[in-house]
Amino acid sequence: MTADTYAQQAPKATGPSNPALNPSAFERGWSLAAPDEKMGMTVGGTYMKTGLLVIILILGGAFGWSQVSIVQVRGADMALQPSWTWLMVLLTLGLGIYGAVAFRSAAIVGPLYALCEGTLLGIAAAFYNLEYDGIVLQAIVATVAVFAATLLLYSTGKLRVSGKLALLVIVGITAIALIWLVAWILSWFGIYFRFLYAPTPLGIGLSLLIVVLGVLNLPINYQFVEHAAAVGSPKFMEWYGAYGLLLALIWMYISILRLLAILRR
Repeated sequence: MTADTYAQQAPKATGPSNPALNPSAFERGWSLAAPDEKMGMTVGGTYMKTGLLVIILILGGAFGWSQVSIVQVRGADMALQPSWTWLMVLLTLGLGIYGAVAFRSAAIVGPLYALCEGTLLGIAAAFYNLEYDGIVLQAIVATVAVFAATLLLYSTGKLRVSGKLALLVIVGITAIALIWLVAWILSWFGIYFRFLYAPTPLGIGLSLLIVVLGVLNLPINYQFVEHAAAVGSPKFMEWYGAYGLLLALIWMYISILRLLAILRR
């Protein structure tokens, strides 16, 4: 099968809601495959590698959490982040960007990204858990439950993806990402979008919408992995697909954690 043939058969509905799991990314990955290379990507292999990345993410999270110091200031506990946190942020950002185009080296970049991202999530989790006891475990359990439920429903055919649903999710996630980007840039100048974090009906509603979009995005990613394997993607794209699924799960976890934090304020 040629790259042109792959481009014609690859699913179009998924679109760019995931920087890794989209037709253009897999088409570029296909173009890197040698003519005689085994085209053996499988759904099971992709999910197995996703599981390995999640384990690495959890190990990184445990390490990051352990590096946060808890000190007492005027009788109150306060968390202090490690001195190297911002270096880890830059490293994780670099790996994340490179991971979106690292098709052949995804087996190396994916685990490295999972380890670094997990470390950052662990540091943040220590702060959240100090402020809201037990909230991190609740977010993890909810994320695992959502992932398992959506995967089971999709695998049994009870949850299918339509073009309209995919378009709705793509537009929604893109809009949310733009809002966060603008809010982040404006924060440099002392302008804050407080409604994004305030426990108001608008803040809660927006956080709930982000969670819903994350839930709906999961079956779209499952469908893309299924289609990519069906059209005979190269074996090395399993790691790339696993990287894409990991990104979706991280989005889901962060969204749930934010919602729980707002509800407990």
